[in-house]
Amino acid sequence: MKVYTVHTHPGDAEPMENAILIREGFNFWAFLLSGLWALYHRLWLGFFGLLAVSFLCSFIVMAFDGGPEMDFALALVTGIGFGLIANDLRRRKLAAQGWKLVDIVAGHNESDAEHRCFDRLKKQSLRVPQSMQTALSTPSTGSPSYP
Repeated sequence: MKVYTVHTHPGDAEPMENAILIREGFNFWAFLLSGLWALYHRLWLGFFGLLAVSFLCSFIVMAFDGGPEMDFALALVTGIGFGLIANDLRRRKLAAQGWKLVDIVAGHNESDAEHRCFDRLKKQSLRVPQSMQTALSTPSTGSPSYP
């Protein structure tokens, strides 16, 4: 099973309608198409960081008079590294834009995880109705809280 984090934007009228699920772990597409993946997700700092690492790797290959094998090895290590941190970069960008991490769900695929998230949310809302939330007791005094 794959694990996903669920992010919502608090300013939306129905926050779960525009929820974003981001998978935990290695991102194959970020590994394979690092720069294009970063541009697609508008991770500008990640893209410019990749460019800087690429120039640094090219400089190292030229400085040590390395051949295509060394160039390939450095590109492979860079791609693997970016694939490992790519989803975390997306989460950090969403957090900086005000998105909130609301849940962590597991599923066989993204659609299954999304259904589990909605089912869990529905069960939570059925447990404590909105009208009863104002009459809940306060933890400090045990007395009901009134508006």
